[in-house]
Amino acid sequence: MTVTSPLAQANTPTTCPLTAAMNAIGGRWSLICLYWLDTGPKRFNELRRLMPDISHKVLTETLRNLEREDLIHRAVVSETPIHVEYTTSPHGHSVRPLIHAIRAWGRAHLEHSHAQH
Repeated sequence: MTVTSPLAQANTPTTCPLTAAMNAIGGRWSLICLYWLDTGPKRFNELRRLMPDISHKVLTETLRNLEREDLIHRAVVSETPIHVEYTTSPHGHSVRPLIHAIRAWGRAHLEHSHAQH
């Protein structure tokens, strides 16, 4: 029996648009990372401060996946001290309307949930 890791499954080519979208941005933190990067370049620790509930490992994996999907760019900045900055790629900017739509739905969902209780 061969066991395939979730990461390997996510990298499997697909012709399904929904599967492709979920592979690219379906992780719990992907859209949140893109949201914060849409406000400007960020260093790794800046993102950690903006998302205090994410672990170092998960943020690293999320950023690597977003970079692999060409949604963000990782740049080594040679200023002293040398550091890495992440920015949204041109392709990553195409996710902006989705982020705004999901945020709007989230607000409405929170209001609905509060009205239920």
